[in-house]
Amino acid sequence: MKLQAVQAFLQTHESGSISEAAKKMGKPRVMVSNWIGSLEDQWGVTLFDRTGHKPVLTHEGEKLLMICRSLLTTSEMLERKVASLHLPDEESLSFGVDHGVEKGFIWDILQEIERQHPAVNITLKEGFDDELLSGVDSGELDFAYTGFNQLDVTRFTCQQIGHYDFVAVCHRDHLLATHDELELTDMNSHRQISARLHPSTDASKVRLSDNFWQMSDYQSALALVKRGLGWTVCPKSEAIEEIRLGNLVILNHPQAVYRWPVGLIWRIDHQPGPVMQDLIHNISANYSDQ
Repeated sequence: MKLQAVQAFLQTHESGSISEAAKKMGKPRVMVSNWIGSLEDQWGVTLFDRTGHKPVLTHEGEKLLMICRSLLTTSEMLERKVASLHLPDEESLSFGVDHGVEKGFIWDILQEIERQHPAVNITLKEGFDDELLSGVDSGELDFAYTGFNQLDVTRFTCQQIGHYDFVAVCHRDHLLATHDELELTDMNSHRQISARLHPSTDASKVRLSDNFWQMSDYQSALALVKRGLGWTVCPKSEAIEEIRLGNLVILNHPQAVYRWPVGLIWRIDHQPGPVMQDLIHNISANYSDQ
């Protein structure tokens, strides 16, 4: 089994077509198609249903997807670790942590980093996914532990480690809480309270209401929502206690709960050194889906 064949399988699923996967891998389309076919022959399964316009994962393909991702991640980590064995420790390292991800274990990891690499200077920045990605792109941050979607794989290396859930919520006495089934037009007519947007963010992708307030963080947005001033979208972990107490309710809309990929991102032209390697490994090992 070739790792490139596994990569072809994953890239085809993520890009939605063999042609697009071939383009991103810089290989001929027929080669990528043959790699996927060789995996199917070797494993005795059909990975994609090819009867439609786009290849769709079969039941067997879905079961093998996460294992294949783990295999490639392990292979990449091994290659980076071998490459960094002869490198000296970085003098300094800066990394970003998304406001919405689980971060309690980060402090234990930093304590271990201090023991293993006592001389390194570390800067940690908390922020939203768009501003952290901008920081990685500009070189302000060496890497980020954050949510992401549709990254430019020619510029960034991304190691997906799981998902976290977002929810759209309002106060239990808000008018939106009384709807049996919401349409977007219903939400448009009520104030949306959002966490701050980075200047690089396309506001039209997150703004769903004409009446739009921006706050500095999720807790500030939720504080206003709990006073009945509007509705917001936030990580489920931020609102779960108030939901359990019945103070907040999840909007009755098909997209009111959704999963967002979370992982570690750095520039493709940035070679991780020993300290960054250890941080990447430890964050990956300690992460658990929210």
